[in-house]
Amino acid sequence: MTTITTKRHPLKFYASVAFMTLFFCSVGTLLLFASVNILQKKSFAIKDYSMPLLSLVTYLLAFSMLYTYWKNSPKIILNKHSIKIGSELFNLKDIKDIALTGKMPFKFIFTFPMEGTAILFNNGTEKILFDDMYSNISEIKLFLEQVVLKKQDLNISSTKEINKDAIGFKTEETFRGNQFSSLRGISLWGVIGFFIFLLFSKLDNLPIRLLIFVVVFGTFWVILHSWLMHYFGLTKDHLIVRNHNFIWKVRIHPLTDIKEVVYETQGKLPNCMRIITNDFRNKLYPAGTLRDKTWLDLKNELEARGVTVRNECI
Repeated sequence: MTTITTKRHPLKFYASVAFMTLFFCSVGTLLLFASVNILQKKSFAIKDYSMPLLSLVTYLLAFSMLYTYWKNSPKIILNKHSIKIGSELFNLKDIKDIALTGKMPFKFIFTFPMEGTAILFNNGTEKILFDDMYSNISEIKLFLEQVVLKKQDLNISSTKEINKDAIGFKTEETFRGNQFSSLRGISLWGVIGFFIFLLFSKLDNLPIRLLIFVVVFGTFWVILHSWLMHYFGLTKDHLIVRNHNFIWKVRIHPLTDIKEVVYETQGKLPNCMRIITNDFRNKLYPAGTLRDKTWLDLKNELEARGVTVRNECI
């Protein structure tokens, strides 16, 4: 009997939680040391109590986030007869409805939407599984789709990578913007231009520490902003993802392999395209150079080719 057990994602769960916990704890510790120095004074105002209070709040945020992420990523064990979510065990025959894709409410300090799966049971209980919490969430979704919804045997088969030579010289319609007139491009090249000017102005007596800082931070700045500047191509049979600066980075998705395309945005990110394939694997592509009209034109072309587009931000 096939049994699937979830695995928490090493980067999106463990690394994210570790980084944010350490960040909040570090800020809390700095505030705590500052408050000790203030309270050691012979006289202090009531407002001086705000520093230790802020330190306590920061520590509470750290452990609240740790608890929230752990609570929203319970271990899931799934087999042909039952699904165990955390300590609760349910029979598969008691499942009333399943939403395999869509934004689900992730509750922390405030509620924000996160891609996930919702399972509704006959007794009214609803369980939500968040995609980013697990590295093998696609297997869980395939099982729920094939075994529970379609009453079929489980067949886990992943989509194959397509080599860029496969599209050859097919006619391609491009949907892109101008990075030099976009906010992301101006931010990228404005900072790089300032660094170049700074280096040339101190060329006769260039401090090695300044050079190291410019190289390290400049590399980080280029990689970060370039990742935010994807654009897209469309042929009769393929959706192609390219990058303005990483010209060697090309991802080709056959339209027949795409279950759904999602237009979304997260926090400070620009508008993004999430491509969800038939095996429920998904990839997010930020595209900060595209204007709203370009996004909508691409949506119309995708839908004309039979691709489902979920527009959440344009």
